[in-house]
Amino acid sequence: MRKLDELGRVVIPLEYRRQLGWQEKDDIEMILTDNSIVLKKAVDGCIFCNAAIDLVKMGNCCICRDCINRLHEAKNGDVLYAAKID
Repeated sequence: MRKLDELGRVVIPLEYRRQLGWQEKDDIEMILTDNSIVLKKAVDGCIFCNAAIDLVKMGNCCICRDCINRLHEAKNGDVLYAAKID
């Protein structure tokens, strides 16, 4: 059991961080679900389809190769929708 400090922080034990591969200064995503908070290492994803593989970074955004190819093949007036990721 851990206690929140006066700023609402809680320390994640070093053993847990090592097992998860978390390093100092890593971005951690917090997800509120019902009555719980899920913590996970933030992973960059494509701004269009949220894929986490084959990414190209452009500024602060990532775009996957599939979406880059779809954009490259698009013609004027085409309307593209995000590809569904399984």
